[in-house]
Amino acid sequence: MNNLRTVRTTDPRKLTQKDVALFLGVDRSTYNKYETGDSEPNFETICRLSDFFDVSVEYLMGRPGAKKAPAHQEAGAETETAWDEIRSLLESAPPDKAEDAVRVVRALLSPQEHTK
Repeated sequence: MNNLRTVRTTDPRKLTQKDVALFLGVDRSTYNKYETGDSEPNFETICRLSDFFDVSVEYLMGRPGAKKAPAHQEAGAETETAWDEIRSLLESAPPDKAEDAVRVVRALLSPQEHTK
């Protein structure tokens, strides 16, 4: 994934590999392999990363001429505070509770699927 590390390190949320790994539900070492190119995520994971970072799949994968999707809005102080609090809670939680919390946060922040 040619642009994955660049997208993460330039994201205004100042995300660590661990943060993104928690979002995806994978080990940090697995996510690291995505960034280094030692492993390729499946298509569903690529789409989730694209949505998470608000960039096109083509840009994320380094396709020549691909444009970055609309830039992130700068996170306000309230959002930054909430993100810091969530990170702190997850880092101090027992592993079984942290996994539950990640599932809850993921469910709250995932786009709703609309069917007609």
